[in-house]
Amino acid sequence: MSVHSIMVNLNNSGNVIMTQAPNLDFVPNVEMTNAPNTVRPNTVRQLRARAEFHARMANQEAKIRAGEKARETAIRNAVKKAAEEKAREKAIKNAAKKAEENARQEAVNRSKAEATAAKAAARAKREKSNRNIAAAKKAAENAKKAAENAKKAAENAEKAKKAAENAKKAAENAEKAKKAAENAEKAKKAKKAAENAEKAKKAKKAAENAEKAKKAAENAERLAANAKKAAANAVVKNVDNKFKEIQKKTYLSKTEKNNEGKKVYRKASMKLHPQRPGGSEESFKKLGSIYNNFQSKIGTKVRVEQELSNENRPR
Repeated sequence: MSVHSIMVNLNNSGNVIMTQAPNLDFVPNVEMTNAPNTVRPNTVRQLRARAEFHARMANQEAKIRAGEKARETAIRNAVKKAAEEKAREKAIKNAAKKAEENARQEAVNRSKAEATAAKAAARAKREKSNRNIAAAKKAAENAKKAAENAKKAAENAEKAKKAAENAKKAAENAEKAKKAAENAEKAKKAKKAAENAEKAKKAKKAAENAEKAKKAAENAERLAANAKKAAANAVVKNVDNKFKEIQKKTYLSKTEKNNEGKKVYRKASMKLHPQRPGGSEESFKKLGSIYNNFQSKIGTKVRVEQELSNENRPR
């Protein structure tokens, strides 16, 4: 007759587990449910050790769940913060684009004003030419009438009395014609002076419009410069906020924090370098100062030189 040693234990549900029992339907391990009192543990020490083990496992599981929950909350907050920063950057870009479009529209308006002034000058020249043609035509008509009158005067010259009277009248008419010609010349000069004054007025107005357009272009350039500076400051502020978020991640080591901060710094330095379109010397120095401060706070102080190394030089 063979003798088998049987071990009896309690599981987490309070059921009895019998191990090394080959005679029970050839099953090496047998679990008897709802029979916690059929077999007692060997000693009180085993019960206490088992309870402490289960308590430690439950506490460790609770800590793991709490850490996972905190990590998920931090990730959601980081995603939300990134979305807000992205929306702010988009608003700044839209403002810069709007300023550029306004400057372009001002330049177009200035070109239109110059074209209008040129058309006005050409129209004035054509009107002057038409007036000269009309005056020449009228002079020809007057010459024709004078010839007809001279013919009549020759015919009337045969009559002595009438010829003398006509001669006297002709002399008087000649004097009146002379005065009329002088008055016409004076009127012509006065009209020309008025036209010149009008042209001078238009030229002055065109110059004023050109000056306004120039000022508008200068304002547009200032707005573009301010928008560029605002964009750079936004990038620096975003980097500062990301460094602060990395510092708050207590579950990361110094090396992990330093690696995350280094990624943020390199990405921002590619945007703010003076050789980049949106970069400047001032914003690049600010970025280096913030990065040095971040490394000092996390305990991995490494001096950041303002001159770019081969790994972050723009390509």
